Amino acid sequence: MILFKNLRIRGSLRFTRSFSATRFSRQSITNTKNEGQPRLDDLNVRTMKSPRSSQNPSRNLRRAFVPHFNLTRYNFRDDLEKVLVKYLKVKSCTTVTTAERYDLSKCITLLHNQGFQPVSLIPDEIITFKHHCNGSTGDIMILGQSGSIICWGFDEATVNQNILRLVEGARTNPLNPDEFESEDMDYVELENKLQLESIESESPNPTAIKYLKTSFLVGDLILINSTDPGTGLLHKAAFSSGFSRSTKLAVLENAMERHIFETRIITEKVSKGVRLNLKRGDALKSIGRLFLIRGKLNLYSELIETPDLYWSEPQLEKIFKETSKYLDIGPRINILNSKLDYSTEETRALMGVLSEKNSTVLELIIIYLIAFELCFELYHFYERYWLGRKSSMDQKEEQGN
Repeated sequence: MILFKNLRIRGSLRFTRSFSATRFSRQSITNTKNEGQPRLDDLNVRTMKSPRSSQNPSRNLRRAFVPHFNLTRYNFRDDLEKVLVKYLKVKSCTTVTTAERYDLSKCITLLHNQGFQPVSLIPDEIITFKHHCNGSTGDIMILGQSGSIICWGFDEATVNQNILRLVEGARTNPLNPDEFESEDMDYVELENKLQLESIESESPNPTAIKYLKTSFLVGDLILINSTDPGTGLLHKAAFSSGFSRSTKLAVLENAMERHIFETRIITEKVSKGVRLNLKRGDALKSIGRLFLIRGKLNLYSELIETPDLYWSEPQLEKIFKETSKYLDIGPRINILNSKLDYSTEETRALMGVLSEKNSTVLELIIIYLIAFELCFELYHFYERYWLGRKSSMDQKEEQGN
């Protein structure tokens, strides 16, 4: 059995099938052994770009990608990706989450004041406008509910320096700059039928031609079919919703990680029997943070459900679900909910310990009060009976004399 190390595929690489499924012959494996470690290209294992954060590029989102070993499907997708890259310019799509939400009406006002022409693409959900910067032109989409900006055609540096500040005043509950989360993807755009015909002539596979009629995700590349500009814009909106879902979830994941780091010290002290200098108010704040994260995940946003618009638009729904699957949204939500369950149980246990500690203190106070009262009663008894008896005896002696 050969173990392949140092393959970074979406954070962690999981092989779910045996090497027999890859259809490699024993002879090829033997040759590989003789020649040294096998090359990545020889294995047909598809690597994927790690997501980047605007502040810390090494901070990866917690997700995993399972490679497909169906060689027929793999070759078709790989060939199609090569053809698209050959005929179309590869651009960058950058998603950044900067706040809990954006006030879209404020965004429109701010953009108008700066000379832009924002359009409400989806009422109360998404606004979009064209932006020109450094010789490039692209579509900017602002998603109000997720507090995210998706920039089609601009890299992360351009977004941070020139675009985020345009609507900075419209943020609600803004995040600190080091808490921003970003997602970067490559895409190509079919802008006219001439480009479409060129690609169709290059790719003889009829299945590939059928795929080119709409927008889709192939490998690590997004194809936007904008031969109809209005439809292309809606397809970008569907992809944008999926990307913003990932970065919004990453913000909650990081908040959860910070909470776990803070409470781990307390848990270690409890395990060692060290006395806790923890107040009940601190425990209440901790459980309040957990409830807030759970609420943002399950109640106050559409992270766990498909937006209403996509239910009536099958193609947009398909794009949205494919993007969510590609970014492992479902498994990440389940993992985050599991962490929340454990942390909530842990915090409640600590609150139980604090409550028991407070009960013990109250019991001691009551015991001290009873003892104090008993001392008073004994003193009164001494005054009433002993001193009184002594004074009466003295009076009798005086009368006898």
